Amino acid sequence: MTAFLWVAENGEFLAERWLAGQPAGVPICLLHAPNASGAARAMQQRHPAIREALILDGAGEGTEQLRLLLSGNSEARIVLPLSLEMRPLRYRPTVLTPHVAPHYDLVRTLWKAGFRELVFHNLNGEHRLALPHLLDEFAGVHRGRRCFVVGNGPSLNEIDMGRLRDEITLGSNRCYLGYERWGFPFTYWGISDTYQIQEYAQEYVASIPGDTVKFFPFEYEALLPVDQACPVNLGLCRAAAHAFSDRPERLYAGHTVTHMLLQVAAIMGCDPIILIGADHRYDVKPPSLPRKAARRMHRYMTRRTQDSAPYRMIEAAYLAWRTGRTRAVEAGRGFWNVTDPASPTHFDARYTNQGQRRFRLPEPGEAEADFACALRWADARGVRIVNATPNSALDVFPKVTYDELF
Repeated sequence: MTAFLWVAENGEFLAERWLAGQPAGVPICLLHAPNASGAARAMQQRHPAIREALILDGAGEGTEQLRLLLSGNSEARIVLPLSLEMRPLRYRPTVLTPHVAPHYDLVRTLWKAGFRELVFHNLNGEHRLALPHLLDEFAGVHRGRRCFVVGNGPSLNEIDMGRLRDEITLGSNRCYLGYERWGFPFTYWGISDTYQIQEYAQEYVASIPGDTVKFFPFEYEALLPVDQACPVNLGLCRAAAHAFSDRPERLYAGHTVTHMLLQVAAIMGCDPIILIGADHRYDVKPPSLPRKAARRMHRYMTRRTQDSAPYRMIEAAYLAWRTGRTRAVEAGRGFWNVTDPASPTHFDARYTNQGQRRFRLPEPGEAEADFACALRWADARGVRIVNATPNSALDVFPKVTYDELF
């Protein structure tokens, strides 16, 4: 069976290291970026096992020829001899994970060509990446059909959830706590909150049904080794504080997972998109004006400089400083502790674990700005986004009555 190897510009060292460990007689197909053509030719001359070398780029060059090579070989994997930085998690700085996010565009190109398993080969060993799905697969898959984006507010207890059994449903976080009572799982599941992922990844892996497609940030693929994974390229928009995407190559991070799921529904072509469980009520003290201004300045600087070398250096220094220092997390700064059982914040008391489960501090105003951006996108394209949550405090979207939808 043919082995596939990727070669990037200036990537010969690790590629040669991998080639040196291959058994004799295994044919190798070399895939390379356009700017690595010289290196690929030189490697082909040095290694008779390299039977073919193809240019592959994001514009589609080489894709059809590669698909012919992959025909009938659904288990083909490709080795990426690329260095992966091991980075500490923000909320669990003693845990290191491979920093794969910068390689998303390459991964997407290879996935579109037909690879569903990729192996990063570097001096620290190998990191396997299984990719059964990417968002490209779901573009237009439900065009013209309605869907329900389900929040986790207590209003879910006021409606007949059984009516959604045969509907397209997108749930999030700990929505699975209601599956037994409702009698069915949601069609899709997603999460975007970095703290929840880092703190409770094992629970999500164990609790979400195996056949449910799962959307989560690509950078956390190592923490969520789930079946039917669909990691998404979720990040900040450089041009604006709030943005909305209907293109699978990029989603924009907002202040709630609902914003991410609205973008997923838009890419799927759903119309109308109906919100339920979006109570939008939080018993939190608004941040002081200086703290609010500081947050906005930090986000602005992050958006404008996140891809630059100085930002990466400052970020690396900050993460190094945080390693082994969990003082801010332990003190609960920036976290929301739900402790008032008389005012439920979610549809199930187990959701907050009797007030022991923490959440990042909600920012309703910023979330409303995200939703206003989604509404502008929808109005410009004739798509309806409506809110069917009983007594919702979210007034951005037009409101409809849940029972009248059936």
